[in-house]
Amino acid sequence: MIQNIISLKNEIVKKAASLKQKKYRQREQLFLVEGVRAVEEVRHSDWETAAYFYTRLPEAWQAEAASSGTPYYAVTDAVMAKIAATEEPQSVAALVRLRRPLLSSFRPGRGLVLVLDQIHDPGNAGTMLRTACAAGAEGVVFLQDSVDLYNPKVVRAAMGNLFHLPVFTDVAPADLISWARDRGWKLVVTDLRGAVSLPAFTWPERTVLVMGSEAEGVSDTLLAAADTRVRIPMYGPAESLNVGVAAGILLYDCASRGRQG
Repeated sequence: MIQNIISLKNEIVKKAASLKQKKYRQREQLFLVEGVRAVEEVRHSDWETAAYFYTRLPEAWQAEAASSGTPYYAVTDAVMAKIAATEEPQSVAALVRLRRPLLSSFRPGRGLVLVLDQIHDPGNAGTMLRTACAAGAEGVVFLQDSVDLYNPKVVRAAMGNLFHLPVFTDVAPADLISWARDRGWKLVVTDLRGAVSLPAFTWPERTVLVMGSEAEGVSDTLLAAADTRVRIPMYGPAESLNVGVAAGILLYDCASRGRQG
């Protein structure tokens, strides 16, 4: 179903534009996905799309747009600029329904789960999610004090990968610890104190890898609950790594060497 929108005062446009703010995302239970590649990932997933906006519709989508029950709104460049969070928006965007799955329902058999603890930078968070998906992680957990998963910058940095693996948000540290203990998963935290250097580290068969912020590190609650600690050795004069880079190193080390508990 294709409709035209040219007015910046259209109610649908105003709703879509409001989703830049968390309170409106929560109220509407919607978030915006921008760009052909990211929207294509939504289309190939089981996430529910409430509407599409476009200034130029990809040819492969045209037949579906004409017959779909989901609205396709043909909009002007000015309308797209209003709803988009980017300064130079692409030609396609989608309104997608939020998901809030419960960690208690998550039952992976083995492998790796990535946890974001006090990760406030949306670019880092999205990059970590994208890397976790690429490295074959079973899922990703955003603890309560981390950035909102549906922040436009997180969604953009994730490059559509949040639609292809389980992601749990607003999880309390105590609930994460209980979940891991009840199911035989080991908490592995990044830290410098009492940690095993990565080349000598043996990954548990069921690893919950907790990454803390660059400024604050892993929270005291999770440090105290950790089964083991790992650190990345510095071979040059740099004192530390960006948390997104550090997560990538650890995720791929775990994936390449296997979980040999």
